Amino acid sequence: MIKRWLLTLVLLPGSSVASTQAYYSPGGWPTLHHDAGNRRSVDIDLGDRQYSRRWHALEGATVLTAPTVSPDGQSLYVTTGQGKGHSNLHAFTIDGELLWQSRPWHSPDDGVDPCALLSSPVIDADGDIYLSDCNQLFAFHADGKEKWVIPLPAPARDDWAAAGDHPVNAFTTAAFTPGGHVLGVTNFGDVMLVDRESGEVLNRPYRLPAAAAPYAHTVQLPDSLLSGGLMDEAFKEWAWQLIFGGSMRSANTPAVAANGRIFVVGSSATEGVGAVFGLDVLESGDGAEISTAFITEIGIGSGSSPALSPVEERVYVSDEEGWLYSLDTESGAIAWKVKTQAAAGAAGVADDGTVYALQSSGAAVIAISPDGEIKWRSETAQLADKQPDSWLFGAPIESANGNPTITKDAIIVPILVGYRLPFIVAPLPVASYLVALDIDSGQLLRILTPLPDDSSGITAILPDGTLVSSIGAVVTSALAPLKPVVNWLLPANTEVMEVTGGIQVTFPD
Repeated sequence: MIKRWLLTLVLLPGSSVASTQAYYSPGGWPTLHHDAGNRRSVDIDLGDRQYSRRWHALEGATVLTAPTVSPDGQSLYVTTGQGKGHSNLHAFTIDGELLWQSRPWHSPDDGVDPCALLSSPVIDADGDIYLSDCNQLFAFHADGKEKWVIPLPAPARDDWAAAGDHPVNAFTTAAFTPGGHVLGVTNFGDVMLVDRESGEVLNRPYRLPAAAAPYAHTVQLPDSLLSGGLMDEAFKEWAWQLIFGGSMRSANTPAVAANGRIFVVGSSATEGVGAVFGLDVLESGDGAEISTAFITEIGIGSGSSPALSPVEERVYVSDEEGWLYSLDTESGAIAWKVKTQAAAGAAGVADDGTVYALQSSGAAVIAISPDGEIKWRSETAQLADKQPDSWLFGAPIESANGNPTITKDAIIVPILVGYRLPFIVAPLPVASYLVALDIDSGQLLRILTPLPDDSSGITAILPDGTLVSSIGAVVTSALAPLKPVVNWLLPANTEVMEVTGGIQVTFPD
């Protein structure tokens, strides 16, 4: 009790409990997973909205995290991971006009470098923007002027050199605390608490008490993945390891509860094991101190961000073997675990406590009750029925292609349709859709919009129903070398999708 009382004193202004969410932009989607609890749940009814008007920008660059939105809902902020001489933070109007870009980067200390690719810009209630690259934390004003820039902790001597001599120890999207400070956990487990106005580091150094995870071999990195300028080649291996939770201590975005407790998923001190960390911030004479409240061991290789239940008594996370865990947020005790195919995707949580998780194979989405009972597995086979059978590759198949977003009445998820090739997990993609599933049954309701390429990311849904899609081009780029040959073998009028990348914004009619 004393520790939690001290935490409240150091993090919350005055004597009242402030909401963590109060410091985020009210514009509709201020951070990677929508809120401080990483729930990806929005308070709108999709209803029977129809969509036809759309725009597409940043073609030729992969976008893997959610674009975020200004307080007035009129500006979008997007990160990319392109090479020297390119900008990697971009601001657009909601109608697609480019407002500004960060200055092109040329060295680790000059501009926003490619590690911004896996860090959504976090927007505060004043419209300021907070973003990590490989080795720096930036704050920008809404007009693109730098507010401050500070260095991130340097990698230790025995940390993995992720990109040669370019120092890499990035946040995977920052967060705000209930006191309005910027919080982040680096790839190698360094926790930082930063004053939002000045950029002053408030806490004494703290690194997660864990060994780095082993190199992830779950899926081999294809040479063609995100090549051709989609991202800087020197940082591809870093991005791939981060997605699959390998070679680092932490590969995801922390969740922050209203009482100030921080939840981080990473590796454990035990070799071959993962862990969920509950952290508190304590007052001390020479600055704030990070304290370990609990460490709960789970399976290895979690690239998923922890997600909090609506009243924050549970935190959910999955590991690379597909176990989805529910942990008590006070003690860290495992309340239940369920076997799924939810390997790398972060779970979303609805207002009624139902957990929705992306699956890497089989049904696109699985729904699990707050008590750990499977409610449904999604059914989207109708999408594959839109394509003809192939004499060589057989019947088309559909596959989940991005984390689900939750509305009051539907689950929104990107789906790829294509043909199965021997020894390749992902389908050879010929169509990509953003679809709505019935929230009570998982049945396909309808296609909301076609996508120009595979998403491989997160869909932001704004208060008026506007859909903002990251276009990662992970699958299309990985399989691009097969396109010239395979197109000859596909049914008539069917071709492998082009590699485009970028973002797509789709408006309700």
